[in-house]
Amino acid sequence: MVAFGDSEFIQISLLLIIAAFSIPIARKASIVEIPILIGFGLLFGPLSNIITLTFATNLLNNFATFGMGVLGLTIILYYESHNINFRVLRKYSGSIISLNTVGMVITAVMAGMFFSFLTGAPLIIGMLFGAIISPTDPSTLLPLFKKIKIQDNYSGTLVGESLFNDPLAIILVTLFITLIYSGSSYSSLFVTISSYTGLIPAIPAFLIIQILVPAVVGISLGFAVIYLNKLLDFENLIVGLMLGVVLFELTILYGMGITPFPAIIATGAVVGNYSDRGIFWSRESNFQENLSFLSQGVIFILMGAIVTINDFYVYFLGGLILTLFIMFVTRPTAVFASLAIPPSSRTMSLRTKIFIAISGPKGVVSVVQSSVPLAIGILSGNKLLLQWGSVIEAYVIFIVLISMVLQTLYTPYAAGKLLPKLSERGSRALDQASSDSSTIQSSISRA
Repeated sequence: MVAFGDSEFIQISLLLIIAAFSIPIARKASIVEIPILIGFGLLFGPLSNIITLTFATNLLNNFATFGMGVLGLTIILYYESHNINFRVLRKYSGSIISLNTVGMVITAVMAGMFFSFLTGAPLIIGMLFGAIISPTDPSTLLPLFKKIKIQDNYSGTLVGESLFNDPLAIILVTLFITLIYSGSSYSSLFVTISSYTGLIPAIPAFLIIQILVPAVVGISLGFAVIYLNKLLDFENLIVGLMLGVVLFELTILYGMGITPFPAIIATGAVVGNYSDRGIFWSRESNFQENLSFLSQGVIFILMGAIVTINDFYVYFLGGLILTLFIMFVTRPTAVFASLAIPPSSRTMSLRTKIFIAISGPKGVVSVVQSSVPLAIGILSGNKLLLQWGSVIEAYVIFIVLISMVLQTLYTPYAAGKLLPKLSERGSRALDQASSDSSTIQSSISRA
């Protein structure tokens, strides 16, 4: 007989059930699901120990090598990239590029220096922490913007930034790990490049490889599947085919030491913009949407469950201070400095810039990368990584949880105060689009 709590299947079943309950509860409370999911994670994790710390940590970080954090983020990014608007991306490309370069470097440096000041860590450890916490999180922003109906003209910069800033974050983390311990396999590709070019030239070369190679792979596979579907007509099997393609991109590129996320985003964007949008592609999109929500639910519940009671006593206050500093000092500084550079950004109103400056929650990528320093320290015996790896991981988890909860609570209010309200016509159009989408999905289901 299986004892309650002893079986991983019991805990997995609870994750799915709890995620489902978050939807009606969030509707009743008129908020997005993320704070509810994190709250359930805390309730069923550290407060009741129904979802155990070992299970939650292994599932989030180690399941199938990647962990549900990376696997879930892969699914979320693939589905959400279906809805990428190339017109909006082109319009705000200068702002997005500036935020993902100048903005991220400023964020990493300021957050790193403050971390060192607050904890007494060496500056190089602070810079590693800053690199880990520098990217923003699309899995928080995308469902939030859908909920509060922000126009593309205002959400485009933030969504574009969050979709494309992971590669630079990985580069920054790789660079600082290399400076601390150059023998790590985590930075093997960067070390190989720098052995031929030197340290400084290796940085832009590594950046180009991390963006260009996966982008070409993703675009090629996206168009290849569309073309093959016209020849062979996969019908309902297009659902499994696209999921297989995305997981193939994840596995192959990770194995090469290259971030797979640009490839996954590129494939989703090609499918979303260039497929014939027939009934089977609509079914594929509907399936990926449901799988994306399920992934969000599992990730955020697990993030709440990996916090321990002892962590609250030791790290919560410092995590709160760091979160507030990053959200309301570092982030605005980075945003206003970044948006002062591209000519297109100068036409943005001050209110829009303020909204962008206070919007930028941290998320899954930061949590996944936060486990890297300690893991490398354990494998290598590096004293700095052993001493500070667990501290970095604990603080990053609290920063992610606190920033997600705060921003999902105040962003709707901030949007109402800072951004122009949708016209009655625009609001009706959005509602009609939502209604039409529901009707189509219902027809598909009956078919």
